[in-house]
Amino acid sequence: MTQRLQIGFVFIILHMGFGYFMYPRLTYSLTNTGHWGVVLSYGLLQLILITIYKKGLNYFPKEDMIDIFLKMGRWVAFIFLFPYVINLTALAAMDLRAHTETITSIFLIRTPYLAVLILLFFISTYTAIKGLGTILRTSVIFFITINLLVIFVIASSTVNFDFHNALPAWPSSLDFLWNVKFFYLMGFSVILFIGFIPSEKNLKLGQLFAAWAYVLLFFLTGVYFPLFIFGQETVATFLFPIKEAADSVDIGWFVFNRQTIFFGISIIGFNLILTAVQFWMVGKIMQKLVNWKRSKASYWIGAFSLLAFIFAACVPNRIWIEKFIYLIGCTNVYFIVILPLTILLYSVLVEKRTTGYEKK
Repeated sequence: MTQRLQIGFVFIILHMGFGYFMYPRLTYSLTNTGHWGVVLSYGLLQLILITIYKKGLNYFPKEDMIDIFLKMGRWVAFIFLFPYVINLTALAAMDLRAHTETITSIFLIRTPYLAVLILLFFISTYTAIKGLGTILRTSVIFFITINLLVIFVIASSTVNFDFHNALPAWPSSLDFLWNVKFFYLMGFSVILFIGFIPSEKNLKLGQLFAAWAYVLLFFLTGVYFPLFIFGQETVATFLFPIKEAADSVDIGWFVFNRQTIFFGISIIGFNLILTAVQFWMVGKIMQKLVNWKRSKASYWIGAFSLLAFIFAACVPNRIWIEKFIYLIGCTNVYFIVILPLTILLYSVLVEKRTTGYEKK
């Protein structure tokens, strides 16, 4: 199996990891009708940023985004990338904690959340330390398994579908475009991951477009799956709409009588890949920014993952988890917009400078 296909799997899983939690609920809070309009608008905005990002990266085919910023100067790279490291660490911490809360509510109601948090922390940190190769190989198994589980959950839930719950189908207005919650959606995008692998080994734009289309289809499914069952007024009150939708179907004929078990298994798979990639990105940035002879990515991964664990363990309850997730997601929008634009601008300046030298 080619590395590019594995990278595509990781790109999809990363978005699905956030999609299970954030996208349905945020979409319901943005509009009461025509929910597809929110999803497609988000997808279009993301596609524009992906195109900008790839165009800048393709000018430096043998280098990743960290090398490109280092070309601008080590202090420039530090100013842009070290705050992103802090943001990634905080995002991983809240991701670990949010997934822990859901897993305990499904499987281990009487188990202290700290025990599950420790387990997820060690597995994801170990996976990140083993490197990108391990993450890519693991993603193949997780992608196939998790998608089969998702298809099973949705297919078995169609007996409860009432398509009238999604009416009216046309968006009543486009006011959601100016709502701050719409930009939270961008904050949970993971497009910057593709810049950590040199362009010559990475997905081509057409392949990236295919992965993006798959992600968009998943978001549409995640939004309309609970909506078809409960309707807008009810589904807007749920903390985890997809979990409630999965738990609404009686499958006593099956060996497992709760669909939520499959939902929980999917969450574990998403979380392990998502946080492992985030910690791996942190380690790679710090290893190149701090150019010490004895510096290894594994040291930085261990240090920042420990900070993430402490932060996650100190958050008292779900209310604070949600507040921190929105705050960190909003901050992440800045990096998702600024870093690709900076790389594109730098590539244009380098190209003009090179053209000027050639004319001389």
